[in-house]
Amino acid sequence: MSHDTTRGEFKEPCSDCGGPSAFRHTGALVPPGTVGYFCPFCFNHRHEAWGKDEPPKPLGVKPPGEPSNFKDKPMKVTTKSGAVYTFDAPDEKEERHFSSTNNRVGFENCKILLLEVGKDMWIVSTDGSADLWSTTKVVSIT
Repeated sequence: MSHDTTRGEFKEPCSDCGGPSAFRHTGALVPPGTVGYFCPFCFNHRHEAWGKDEPPKPLGVKPPGEPSNFKDKPMKVTTKSGAVYTFDAPDEKEERHFSSTNNRVGFENCKILLLEVGKDMWIVSTDGSADLWSTTKVVSIT
């Protein structure tokens, strides 16, 4: 972490996904003269996606989400650890109700930040807590 990044608990939501922010950044990952607040997922995603060789993206860039063929459908996700997550179809706010057969997550409604086979799944609570949850690598989406 460089001198232009501060880690902490901030009242401002993540500048990209709206989840809980854990980083305040004023450097190469944000446009000059701006301050970005990011959750761990969005901070790492910005760092990996754009790095220091490309111009920074504007604040408000949405995370990748789920595969396009599942955007409006219910789905079941299985992870490397054997956990199974069942998601209802999204509502008009793109929020999904979900459950897990193996894990007690602590919330039941979420937005999907990243869902891709071979990568950790990331979701953020929409129940008011703004908790983040990540899993082991996804092995299947049905």
